[in-house]
Amino acid sequence: MLDRPGQHRPHARRRTCLFAVSKQAGRGFTLVEALLASVVLAASITAVTLPFTSSARNRQVDGRQSAAVGLAEELMEEILAQNFQDEDAAYACNPGPDPGENTRAQFDNVDDYDGYCERPGGVADIEGAPANAKEAYGLSRSVAANYVYVAGQDTGKPASFIRVTVEVSYGEQTVVSLTRLVYDTPKG
Repeated sequence: MLDRPGQHRPHARRRTCLFAVSKQAGRGFTLVEALLASVVLAASITAVTLPFTSSARNRQVDGRQSAAVGLAEELMEEILAQNFQDEDAAYACNPGPDPGENTRAQFDNVDDYDGYCERPGGVADIEGAPANAKEAYGLSRSVAANYVYVAGQDTGKPASFIRVTVEVSYGEQTVVSLTRLVYDTPKG
């Protein structure tokens, strides 16, 4: 169809709007658009990296927990391998090392370990060799050994049980605590 002068074309106006070019189209992004894009990018990067940093932190905590359990079990086994009572003084019910027992290697019965403590960086085996696991860094160990009477036991006699607790801590937080009740087997 040919246009006649004065004839109205309904689609002509719409067509010119579709092809209209903004005066700002060639000038780039505005400052607001750039800031908005930066915020979206920062949020995206945070969302993507957060699981990885959380995973690394959890792996470190799990490693520390495993090292703490191993160190607690090691010390508890060492303590349980000792005699129940001191051979020098039968049934001396005073927990703690006897005079002259200045190092862990000199402890000769269970209650000698009462009050024993290793500070962070000082955790070592019985020979004094430091714990070499990187997960053990910052861990400390302590021991409590207390004589216990059970129901029905004559308190006029020496206690037949010692409750031994080995605690491994990281800073002020207890990571693991092991408790055993040690029984004095009667000598036949």
